[in-house]
Formats: sequence, C-alpha cells, structure tokens
Amino acid sequence: MPKKRPGQRGLLAVLPTFSIRGKIVLPYLILTLIVAIAGTYVVIRLVASSLDERLTNHLLEAGRVVSDSLARQELDHIESARAVAFTTGLAEAVQAGDRDRVTTLAQPAAVARGVECLIVVDINGQEMLHVLQQEDGSYEVVEGQIDVSKLGIVQTLLNDGNPNGLPRRNIGQHLVDQRYYYFTAIPIAPENEMVGVVVVGTSLDTLLPRFKLTSLAEVITYQDGGTAVGTTFGEAISLDALSISPELYENILHSTGSTLGENFRVSGRWYRIARNPLRVGNDSLGVFAVILPSHFIVQAGAASRNTYILIFGSATLCVILVGYLISQRITSPISRLVHASRAVAEGHLDQRTGIVSGDEIGILAETFDEMTGRLEKRTYELEETVSRMRAILSSMGDGVMMEDMDGNLISLNAAADALLEETAASFMLGPLRDLSTVDYEQVLDTQLTPWSLEHRRFEVGKKVISAHSAAIRTDDGEHLGTVIVLRDVTAEVEAEQLKDAFVTHVSHELRTPLTAIKGYSELLLASAGDTLSKEQHNFLGTINRQTDNLVAMINALLDFSEMEARGRLGLQQHPIMLPHLVEEIAEEWRPKMAEKDLAFQVETPGDLSPVNVDAKRLRWAIINLVRNAWQYTPDGGSVTLHLSEQNGQVTLDVIDTGIGISPQQEQQLFTRFYNVVRTEQELDDEVRGLGLGLYVTRAIVEAHGGEIRVASEEGEGSTFSIVLPVLSGHRETA
Repeated sequence: MPKKRPGQRGLLAVLPTFSIRGKIVLPYLILTLIVAIAGTYVVIRLVASSLDERLTNHLLEAGRVVSDSLARQELDHIESARAVAFTTGLAEAVQAGDRDRVTTLAQPAAVARGVECLIVVDINGQEMLHVLQQEDGSYEVVEGQIDVSKLGIVQTLLNDGNPNGLPRRNIGQHLVDQRYYYFTAIPIAPENEMVGVVVVGTSLDTLLPRFKLTSLAEVITYQDGGTAVGTTFGEAISLDALSISPELYENILHSTGSTLGENFRVSGRWYRIARNPLRVGNDSLGVFAVILPSHFIVQAGAASRNTYILIFGSATLCVILVGYLISQRITSPISRLVHASRAVAEGHLDQRTGIVSGDEIGILAETFDEMTGRLEKRTYELEETVSRMRAILSSMGDGVMMEDMDGNLISLNAAADALLEETAASFMLGPLRDLSTVDYEQVLDTQLTPWSLEHRRFEVGKKVISAHSAAIRTDDGEHLGTVIVLRDVTAEVEAEQLKDAFVTHVSHELRTPLTAIKGYSELLLASAGDTLSKEQHNFLGTINRQTDNLVAMINALLDFSEMEARGRLGLQQHPIMLPHLVEEIAEEWRPKMAEKDLAFQVETPGDLSPVNVDAKRLRWAIINLVRNAWQYTPDGGSVTLHLSEQNGQVTLDVIDTGIGISPQQEQQLFTRFYNVVRTEQELDDEVRGLGLGLYVTRAIVEAHGGEIRVASEEGEGSTFSIVLPVLSGHRETA
C-alpha cells in the first residue's frame, strides 16, 4: 500500500467534510448555470458571425473548386492537343507546308475531342489550319493568315525551339467571333524535332457555366488590367460595373491566396465577392472572382435568437434535475466500493463489493471483484511456488548462493551452508588456491567482479570446489545480481589426476623399449651392408619409420597430457624474428619434401616486426602445420610458407596443393583425436597419428594471443594461417 505523506491527515482534517453527494451536486449545479448563461450569450452573439464564417469558407472553397476545374480543363486541352499533334502524318504535312493534308488529318481529331478552336502553325509561324466551332455545333475553317505575335504562347514556343518544351496557356480574345478563349499550346515534335505548334481553345462562354455548376457560385473573369471579360450573372449587371482597378488587379494577380472583397447589391439582393489569381502551372492567366448571396445572414441571426434563449433555459433546468438524480445513483455504489477497497487493503482478500449494474460503476465493481479474486489466487499460487522452490533448493546436492547488487552473498540452501562450513574448516589444512585458467590482467582491465566468470575452480586443503555463476536478469534486461552454484569436485579432480598420471607413466615407460628398437634398427641398416636382402632392408626401414611415428605419438600424448593437466601451457615468451624460426624449420623439412618430389619454398619479406613468443612452443605448432601439409600433399605437389604483416599482426600462411578438406571436416578439424581421412586407401604410414596436432597447435597460438584460420577446397589444397600480434613498441606505423 502507498504510504501517506507527512501532514496528509492534518490537511484532510482542515478541509470541509462534505459528503460525496454534496461534492458532486454543488459543483455540477454551479457549472451548469455558468455554462447555460455563457452558452446563451455566446450563441446569440456569435450565431451571426458563425454564419458569416460559413459564407467566407464557402467562398474560399468555391474559389478552389474553380481553380481545380480550370486545371481539369487544362488536362483536357493537353490531351486534345496531343491527339492532334501525334496524328499519323501530321508532322510531315506541317513540315511540307501541305495545308490540305493538315486539314484532312487534324480537323477530324479536333472534332472527335470536341475542341472549340484549333490552330496549327508551322515552325516559321505560318498558319496551317484554323478551325472554329459554330453555335450550331458545326466547324468552320477560318481563312487567312493569323498574326503569330498576337498569340504570345505560340511565339514563345517557336522562339524556344525546344521539342520537349512545357505547354503554354493564355486567355485572349478571338479575332473572328470576338469571344474570349482559354488557349493551350504544345510543340509538334514526333521524332524529337520541333516542326510546329498546336493550339486548342475553349471559350469562356462554355467554361464559366461549368465553373458555376461545380462551385455553386457566380463567377467573373478579369483581363487586361481589371476589365471584366466574362460573368455568369447574365444580363442582370453589365461587365463594366464589375470591372476593378488596375492596382487591385495587379495585387490579386501576384497574390498567393484568395482576397475577400466588399459586399455589393444587385437587383435588391446583397452579395459577397472573393477574388483569386487565375493560374495554371507557372502561368498567370488573369483574375477570377466567385460571388455568393449574403442577405440570409441577418435574417437567420434574428430568427434564431429567441429560439436559442428558450432552448438553453429549458435545457438548464433539465440538466440540473437529471444531475441530481444521477448523483443519487452514483454515490451509493461508490460508498460500497470504498468499504470493500479498505477491507482488501487490510488483507481481507475474500472481500467483495456485491454491486450488480450495467453502467461504468457496475463494470468497475465487477472488475474490482475479479481483480481481488485473481489477487487472492495469485497470492496462493505465489506462496505455493515459493514453498516448492524452497523444497527444490533444500533437496539439491549442490550449494546455491546469490550475490546481490551490493556485493553481499546470500546462501539459498542447506547444501551451500554445509559446503561453506567444510571450506572454512579446510582452511586449517592449506591455503586457498584458484585453479581457474583465467587471464587476470584482462579481468582487472575490464573491472569484472570475481563472480562474473562463468566457471571457476578453487582448492582449499584437500578439497576442490567448482563454482558456476550466471547473471540474474529480468525479462526487461534489468540486472538483479548473480546466482552461484558450488559443487565439491574433489573426486572428479582426483580421477583426472590419476588418469593423467597413468598416461604420463605409460608414455615414459614406452619410450625405453622404443629407443632400443629404433637404435638397433638404425644400427642394422647402417652395418648390414649387402648381408641383408632388399626386402629385409625394406622391413628394417618400415620398422624405423613406424618407431619414429610411435615416438612422435608418445611425445604428442605427453605434451597433450601436460597441457590438459596444468590447464595452461606455461609459456616462456621472448622477442624473436619469426622469419628466422620459419627458415630453420624449412631447412629441417627440405629433405623430406624432396623425397616426395614436393616443390617447397619460403616467402619472407625483410621488414617484419618482432613477435613476443615461446619459440619452443611456437616451433612445435608450425611443425605440426608443415607435417600436415607434407602428409596430405600427393607427390609432385607444392608446399609454401608465406609471411606477411598488416594492421599490427604477423601472418604465417602454410599453403599446400593437397587433398583439401570438406566443410563437414572443417567443423571438427581442431578437436582432439581427429584425423582427416577421406578413404580407407589413405590410412597409410604418412597420415596415421593421434589427431592431436591441430588441437595442440590452436592451443599454442591462442595462448600467444593470436588465432589460427583455415581455408580449403577439396581436391585443390588448403591454407592454414597463424596470426600473431607484433611486439608492443615495435609495431610499424602504416
């Protein structure tokens, strides 16, 4: 439960002790009266302005509709002009100056698209075709040349000479029927070469009724410094009366939005006007205005005033009455909820509200009862789970402890207590020794706690304790501490030591007879001369080779046992130049490479940095790789030792053209007692062994802080790479 803040009880005592009913009804009544009075005043005062705002918004929307309608008309113009311009053969006819052919090709396309005015001009500005739709729907070809200078959009396209030029548009007066038209011009360039211009036009007498129908407003268009050139008012008002001043025309033409104008009266009715620039793309074509009647605002405001007063007065009385009744229904269930919640807070989880209702309070009460039931069930399950966990921990043979975030160790079961007591008693028999193979300098550098290591092993007296630890984290990743499992592994350690001692003893004992066998076999080979037959010489040679193999296996087994027993290699590192060591090893192996007719070469640059290594151990690792290359490379192949330095690391690549390694074999390549043998025929003297060479090689390289890599392809050969860091302080700067 949340704790009360100091002084909270005293503060509550000072406040007036109203019942829940009074706290609901009184503010509700006051607020209702305030809202009713303010609402009546605001509605009466603002109803007219609201209607005025609606009229303004309608005007602005009507202006946008007109602009959109003009944009759609522009799209229709472009489609019609392209239909004419891309008519098959039209470009050639225009280029050839064949007016009859132009008329035959272009006029049907214009008629099909319903174009009111069509003009085709060649690249020199000469009129090739001029078609005009009559009032009865027929088309008339207008004779005579047009003045291109009168059509600025045509002259602009011709001057640009760009076959991919953008369409040009304008509003102008036609010289024949004296009506104003909306013109759009595009270049004729079927093969990316401009040969002329197509102009299509639609009269304002056609466009303005469409604009009025879509915008639901009267429309006026202005040209030439504010002169009204078209309107949907009909004969109700003359165009001269609708014209505006040149200054206003220029301001609107260069504006970015609508300009609300004055109210004016026509035929006894009041109207409001909004003017907008008439633009299509980047072309300013003129100014247009939309007009709506405004006389209804005053009439609507006066008619609604008394109605709103009556509505607000009646609604206020009803709200007060309903609010009082609602408060009666709310306060009783709330009191029962308060009583039940206090009981649950005191620990009585079997307490229920008993409220049955379909409203929010009923849902709240039902949810509260359900929550209390679940809390009771979860509490029981939690207690049962805790009991089971305690039983499990108590029955475990391993000791379990926890380290909290403050570093305090908490024993979680009896086995941990007993193990800690035995460990404390063992201190009398000998000091505590850490048997873990850990790089403590790295631990100190990273500021790790002792239990951050996953596995550690300690020796106290005659006991060996294994400690496994893991971080405790929540599902959200929050760190709560560390759990530590302690186990007495004294018996296991003694068994391991006995096994290692047995292997070491047997290996040492095997060396004595093997030394005699090797010595006598070599003596026989050296002194027999012609006494022995060729077959007997081969037998002695086989005995000698197998003795060498067995000695090598025993040496590998002894070194492996030593490494496994100590858990570390015990390196004695000194700075050396790696090329010298590689050259020495290469000289030793040249005779054997020559016996198998293997091309053997060493590639060593002269500017390598020194490395800090145990030369004896590293020599062992390199020889293992060279031996593998020799064993698994067929006669007539090649083996290469390549040294290089890059990014503060020296790399030794042992490259062969042997049998290669499959991807499945690469996964087990560095495991103990594993040999790469592909067929039974390959189980000869040269590839037999314990399978410890690569395992020991990786252990040696990683003990030096390096890594070993392998890249191989079956039938093509393998490349084993030893990567070692250069000696600190001698690393070259690239």
